[in-house]
Amino acid sequence: MEVKVGPGIKIEGLLGCGASAGVKNAAVSDNEMGIGGTCQWKFCSVTPRNTMAFLFETTQQGSAVPQGSRPVYQFVTQYQHADGRKRIRVTTTCRTWVDMATQQQSVIYGFDQEAASVIMARLASFRASQENDSPDILRWLDRSLIRLVQRFAEYHKDDPNSLKLSEKFSLYPQFMFHLRRSQFLQVFNNSPDESAFYRHILMQENVMESTTMIQPTLFSYSFSGPPEPVLLDSSSILPDRILLMDDYFHVLIFHGQTIDAWRKANYQSDPAYASFKQLLEAPLADAAAIVQDRFPVPRYIVTEHEGSQARFLLSKVNPSVTHNNPYAQDGTQAVFTDDVSLQVFMEHLKKLAVSAST
Repeated sequence: MEVKVGPGIKIEGLLGCGASAGVKNAAVSDNEMGIGGTCQWKFCSVTPRNTMAFLFETTQQGSAVPQGSRPVYQFVTQYQHADGRKRIRVTTTCRTWVDMATQQQSVIYGFDQEAASVIMARLASFRASQENDSPDILRWLDRSLIRLVQRFAEYHKDDPNSLKLSEKFSLYPQFMFHLRRSQFLQVFNNSPDESAFYRHILMQENVMESTTMIQPTLFSYSFSGPPEPVLLDSSSILPDRILLMDDYFHVLIFHGQTIDAWRKANYQSDPAYASFKQLLEAPLADAAAIVQDRFPVPRYIVTEHEGSQARFLLSKVNPSVTHNNPYAQDGTQAVFTDDVSLQVFMEHLKKLAVSAST
């Protein structure tokens, strides 16, 4: 694949499963991010599921930016199809120049927080693999988030309560919180092979699947109504619920304490409890549908309250209820961790973002 760009743009690099072809021209930036220093890359294979992320820099700043004009990007892909024939595909797209000083709202409107989260996850994973999982990666991620909030949030200096983020950015800090705790950056208890596998899949999947890896989806099944999405939070773990968690690499069904007791008492075999049997079967069918459509096939786990494999769920949820405040919400399961919760993370982010010294 070769990338061509118009005036005012330079190519910084690729975040994906490729290798540099070592072709450098005037459009290649001296700043390398990801696999850089080239305008051409080689890939072992390309499938309809693969995505590549390219990073660019602007060489025109401030008044030099030609307002209203559009920088052009062209991607020339050459590949051999499974039928043996060689093909070439050319994709051309463009963006619009805007001046941050006068048109910040246009930048905010065009921000895609899901795609940005995946780019940051890929960049952090790439740096972690190159820098031997240095703790500096987490500090860099934190500083990047603080700078973004300072640039785009509305606030009064030294007043954390005044900070207000546009809805275009509202989920981004949450993604960064879960990214910091993910298997891409927290390698403890994972073998080097496992870490390499997780990062490899992140580098090639699309945005929707990648956001599932960063912040897993959680669905609740109960007698109170149809299945519904719930917060990825320890407060969602209730005795009378069945939870279905999908983090792309694992599909997990968790039975709450009461549900598990009824299941072990074999109530589902009694015709009088047909509704309970239906409740148990519903997440099984949904999990089977997820597993069937995904490649590589995720690990399938069925566990229960205080089960050994419940750790896969407890390690992913926001620890709003821990052993330090186990009675914060009645009926919820406490998570034994020293990690801060999302609420504490957001409080610290607000304080640092509005700080005059930051």
